[in-house]
Amino acid sequence: MILHGMEVAHLRKFVTPTRLCGLGPGLNVLAARNEFGKSTLLAALRAAFMWRYNSTNRLIKELRPLADQGAGPSVHVDFSINDIQCHLEKRFLSRAAMSLRVGEATFANADAEEKLHEIMGLESQGRGEACGIWNALWVAQGDSLKQPELTGRAGTSLTACLEGELGNITGGAEATRFLAMVRDERALLLDGRGHPKGRYKTAITEEEAACAEITRLRERRRMLEDDIESLAEQRRLLHHADDATRHEQETTDLAQARRERDRLHQHAARLKAAQAEVRLAQGGVTLAQENIASRAKMEAEHQHLCTVVDDLRTAMDTAQQRHERAEQATTARQHDLEHAMAAQRAAQDMHRRVSRREQASIWRREHTDATTLVTRLEHAAQQVAQAELHLATLHVDDAMMDRLRQAERAADHACARYSEQATRIEFHLPPDTARQISINGVALSGTHLEITSATTLRIAGIGDIRITPPGDGDHAQALHARTQTREALTALLTQAGCVDMAGAMDIHAVWRQAGRAVSEARTMQAHLLPTDMPDPAAALAAARARVMERDRLLASIAQDPDAATLPPMAEVQEAVSAAETRVERARAALLAPDGEARQARDLLTRHRTELEQAHQQLERLTLELTRDRVARPDAALATQHQQAQATRDTAESALRACEADRPEEDEAMVDARISRLERTLEERRTRVGELRQAIAALSSRIESAEGDGLDERIAGHERLRDGHARERAECARQVEILTLLADTLATTARTATEQYLAPLTRAMEPALRGLFPRAQVTLGADFSITGITRTTTEEFADLSDGTREQIAVLARLGMADLLHTRGQQAMVVLDDALTFSDSGRMEQMFDILTEISRRVQIIILTCRSEQFAGLGARRLSVEAVEQALPL
Repeated sequence: MILHGMEVAHLRKFVTPTRLCGLGPGLNVLAARNEFGKSTLLAALRAAFMWRYNSTNRLIKELRPLADQGAGPSVHVDFSINDIQCHLEKRFLSRAAMSLRVGEATFANADAEEKLHEIMGLESQGRGEACGIWNALWVAQGDSLKQPELTGRAGTSLTACLEGELGNITGGAEATRFLAMVRDERALLLDGRGHPKGRYKTAITEEEAACAEITRLRERRRMLEDDIESLAEQRRLLHHADDATRHEQETTDLAQARRERDRLHQHAARLKAAQAEVRLAQGGVTLAQENIASRAKMEAEHQHLCTVVDDLRTAMDTAQQRHERAEQATTARQHDLEHAMAAQRAAQDMHRRVSRREQASIWRREHTDATTLVTRLEHAAQQVAQAELHLATLHVDDAMMDRLRQAERAADHACARYSEQATRIEFHLPPDTARQISINGVALSGTHLEITSATTLRIAGIGDIRITPPGDGDHAQALHARTQTREALTALLTQAGCVDMAGAMDIHAVWRQAGRAVSEARTMQAHLLPTDMPDPAAALAAARARVMERDRLLASIAQDPDAATLPPMAEVQEAVSAAETRVERARAALLAPDGEARQARDLLTRHRTELEQAHQQLERLTLELTRDRVARPDAALATQHQQAQATRDTAESALRACEADRPEEDEAMVDARISRLERTLEERRTRVGELRQAIAALSSRIESAEGDGLDERIAGHERLRDGHARERAECARQVEILTLLADTLATTARTATEQYLAPLTRAMEPALRGLFPRAQVTLGADFSITGITRTTTEEFADLSDGTREQIAVLARLGMADLLHTRGQQAMVVLDDALTFSDSGRMEQMFDILTEISRRVQIIILTCRSEQFAGLGARRLSVEAVEQALPL
């Protein structure tokens, strides 16, 4: 097989039609940077040959470009099989279709898929994917370290080559087939993990079930015997529990205990009543004693309050005299302070008039500065307002421009989508013939035509051909999208007050210039503002207020007619200092006796308050004492105390008599005896009921079990168990025989396999020895390399990454060479292989690749262009195709 060319479109990063150019027999190299799309091209090649055109597998969906998930990936491949030119076209997902041309024959869709599988030696394995030897020969990025997996149709292809080499020497293959028959026979009795299955497992299961049933029946028989013994025991217990004499004696004892408890309750009630009478009488005595003590306390408190009132009157008279003397001294000093403060105010007023006269020149300069600042701020505010007004009249700002550009891109994209779905016609006509053809009345020009609506093709002297493109859903949807996006763009341009995008861009440029003018005006305005006042309006108002304040101050100077005759500032300051000194002295003299006056005032206030409180308490206590004497005279209190003592003595005598009459029996013991007897009678009744129910249940269970014929059923299941045990032993004997036979055949097959795999080993060894002189490889039954022998034998898994990668590549090259020699199709694709090879090994690999490429086409995809420059291979390139791919 020779690959001559490949084109892809709408496939991952290749959105527009792209062609892989320069392919030919022998050695081909595509060297390009990372993320160029080399692995994508290999994925496209695999999809074209290995995946059905109508597959919706996840790997096929991942081929769609990220920018347009609705597009359908398409692949076109030109190749030859045995010098027969073939052309393959596939489109996946959206409008999935396939066509295949083999020589002059053309196939479509399912027929094309079947024909492709036939000529490529592929086999469908479900989920829309096919398998074959190509899975091993087309090595994806990162798979060069792995050995090829030769299963299914791939293994069949290689096996056919080997059997053709062996001819009549087929002992290994026959042994393998006979071994498979033995293993199939054993597989009827054992599963993959060596566990019984089928008839063997059924015999084991049935034997175990019979044993379990026998165990269950024997357990039931044992339970029946236990039930018979339990029935006899329950009947004996019922006879003992249902004793009438014992029941009558326990009932009599319970009645006697209840009567004894009632007598104890009656005595406890009498004792409690006597104790209550004693407590009540004692309370009466205590109350009489408290009344007598309360009367004595009130009389003592009344006498004490009379003494306190007399003492407070004397202290208040003394405090009143002291307070009057302090008030007279304070009034005299207050008059002195008022005179001194009046003189101070006159001196301060003179100082202010002189200071304003001195300050007039400073105020005039500040007035001039403030007036200039107001003028500049007003001019800057006017410039900012004019620039902002001009900016507000322009409607195409950055947001509107972004919306217009998005609408323009959407319209262009919709037009491109609509153009993609147009019907395309190509013309290859002589010039004189082309002049006789017109399209919709216009002379034909060019070699191709895209039709999006009904079109009339007229051939002079022959007639008209009317072409109507299909009106499917995708075409109508693309037309509707194009119309909508164009209308949206026109509406936005109208909203912005523009005719087209060029006018919008001009207005947007003017808008940006106006914005810069606003920024410059605001910057100039900000330079005039104070650092602590960023608001222009507030700064202007503050400047105007400063001008007005200076006007007011200057006017106050002009209104003073005696300003010129005022004394010098030094003389005025001396007068102010003298007035302040006089005020301080008067204030100090006023405050010096202030502590004495405050103390006299506080003392007088406290004595007055205490005297009022003492008067109130004395009046209240006198009123209470008078009322109490009227309500309870002293003689009545004494009589009440004597009567209470006599009542208490009588109650104590009755209590002692009741305690002497206490019964000897303890109430707690009587309650315990009653509780025990009640519980015994209740338990006896419950026990009798339970025993009768248990006897009935045991009798019913015994009758049911005796009718089941347990002994006969046990004997029947023992016969079944013995039969299944014989079947199980027979199956085990067959398994032993088949296992011994399989082991013997496997030993024989290993010897035959070495002879069977010899052609494949011989095909690999020339390339292998070119890299590893005098090396030999060992192949497994699945065609994988299990080891390599140089000075010693090494397992393949123990080799370094570089050596394993080189051997895996050499194995694929040997397989391809073997397939080519046996007349089967072969071609090798290596994507970023030999990444772990040093420069010396790489040169040797270049020689091996060059030698094998004389018979088999090899395509290498790599990102290391400098390292592969010395390979001397045909350089490939990837180029965009102007005309879209048909299909």
